[in-house]
Amino acid sequence: MLSKSKFTRGMNCQKSLWLYVHKKDERIVDEALQTVLARGTNVGELARQYFPNGKMAVLEDYPSFESVKRTQEFINQGVEVIYEATFIFDNTLVAVDILAKVNGKWNLYEVKSTKSVKDQHIIDVAVQYYVIKGSGLPLKNAHVMHLNGDYVRRGEIEIQKLFIIDDGTVQSKIELLQSEIERDIKLLSAIENDNIEPIVKMGSQCTSPYSCDFYDYCNSLLPVVEEESVELSSIPEVQQNEVKLFVNSIQYPLCHLDFETIMPAIPMFDESRPYQQIPFQYSLHSQETQDSEIKHEYYLAENNPNIDPRKALIKQMIAQTKNAKTIFVYYAPFERGRINEMIKDFPEFKKELELIVAKLVDLIIPFKKKFYRTETMKGSSSIKKVLPALNPEFSYSELEIGNGMAASNAFLNLYNCDDKDLIEKTRENLLKYCHLDTLAMVKIFEVLQKV
Repeated sequence: MLSKSKFTRGMNCQKSLWLYVHKKDERIVDEALQTVLARGTNVGELARQYFPNGKMAVLEDYPSFESVKRTQEFINQGVEVIYEATFIFDNTLVAVDILAKVNGKWNLYEVKSTKSVKDQHIIDVAVQYYVIKGSGLPLKNAHVMHLNGDYVRRGEIEIQKLFIIDDGTVQSKIELLQSEIERDIKLLSAIENDNIEPIVKMGSQCTSPYSCDFYDYCNSLLPVVEEESVELSSIPEVQQNEVKLFVNSIQYPLCHLDFETIMPAIPMFDESRPYQQIPFQYSLHSQETQDSEIKHEYYLAENNPNIDPRKALIKQMIAQTKNAKTIFVYYAPFERGRINEMIKDFPEFKKELELIVAKLVDLIIPFKKKFYRTETMKGSSSIKKVLPALNPEFSYSELEIGNGMAASNAFLNLYNCDDKDLIEKTRENLLKYCHLDTLAMVKIFEVLQKV
């Protein structure tokens, strides 16, 4: 039997549907997808407060048919709000996030953790509408509920302001798709029950809207193309005048700054918005003169959901950078964006934070403009490529936390962690990762100074 998730999977890639049914052991759910799934669950549970006092149709370990039976019992009893209301029609099962009566008419609400309605959401809702109508329930409208990107938390979450319900455009679109849904159910049911693995070329469907959990399996089936081993040169190609102009423009004292951020879908702190990047950590390497000792300082917030990490971070960052004339960052739009958001959210620090913004210098410039390049960088100006090209002894590969997304997820997970040993180990790994980001900048600038 098809389910809503199988249907949408099959609409994105028929082979993915077949593999999910016949070779599920090949499935690998990466960290990014796990984060998306967990975020959707949390947002979905919170959205129920928009329609409170409902009844839950799906219970843990409940067979699907029991959920369908339970849903019908609630409807017969006059219940007007049902969570995970479950229906079967045309060999397809769907569970609706929220089924609610509005002005005496049934409406379905599909909850999404995004800030807008996406194309894939339309397909998702269209199949639900088809099944529910086909099962005999008089359904007036179908909607997508999504997060309001402009909502600013001040005090307790205001559910009615946090979520936006579409204005009817979803209903008009899904009505046009109903005949196609009927056709696609027949097609996907046949694929689901076929014993032969479909042949589908890898393409954009493998990474959009998410990275497919069968990507590694499909990639392993591609023929191995024997390529000539070409050793990339590590000899730098340098535009000396441009590099020297850049280096000579730098004033001491200087420091190297790098932020790490979390992006909770549901705002955790006052003066924050859905998916706003909240700095929780920074690393700072500073130097009074070119010949003086390099000093390292850092900030790592408490993993306490009742404490906004930004205010203490701001105060410490202001104190530790006040004497600097140059503040190096790598890809300035990120740090500049975060600081400008902090100016907006904490105007009491406006003057000091604007001074920090004025001192920012982007260390990526010589590499972005190809003033300094090697073949081993493979045309990239990313610090992950530049660092090993200039300083092969430094690498992110040995770190347990090796990129910004992993750092963000690791810190978010600490908010719900009670294991003291795991908390301590994670915080140590976060410090190591962020420390390397700014140490990398120190070493990269030292190479530029020698040109």
